[in-house]
Amino acid sequence: MNLARLLKISDFITFLNATAGLLCIFLAYMGEFQLAVIALFAAVVFDYFDGRSARKRKIANEFGKELDSLSDIISFGVAPVAFVFMFLGDIRFAPIYIVFVLSGLIRLARFNITKAEGYFHGMPITVNGVIVPIFYLFKATPLVYYVYFILASVLMVSSVRFKKV
Repeated sequence: MNLARLLKISDFITFLNATAGLLCIFLAYMGEFQLAVIALFAAVVFDYFDGRSARKRKIANEFGKELDSLSDIISFGVAPVAFVFMFLGDIRFAPIYIVFVLSGLIRLARFNITKAEGYFHGMPITVNGVIVPIFYLFKATPLVYYVYFILASVLMVSSVRFKKV
């Protein structure tokens, strides 16, 4: 398989999504929470434009879809959890973090095998890349983060329909 022929321009935007998610994790580890929030917002922007670019150029394919999901679990599953864990530093809530990431994995796997036109089954994982930084910017209490992670976990694996934007 020739990788150079397989990769499309939209895949490089997807790489920017994953890079921003990883930067969020690294910056949170360093205690640079404001920069980590910016990185998470950047991941959301890149996630929006990678799909849009693929559809506009008519180059959407299964490889790109899988790559997007792998990037999304980094940026909108692992990065929000790592950010909150490093910000709050409380290991007692590890089960909530684990369930959240596993719910994100289930959500993305289901997305990859489901054909739904005009809506998503379950809350899109990208929403986490917006909500968690907003909580930080508005100085939410630790309880708000944990309640959100539980609620988001349920919504990501639910059958609730969310309109595609």
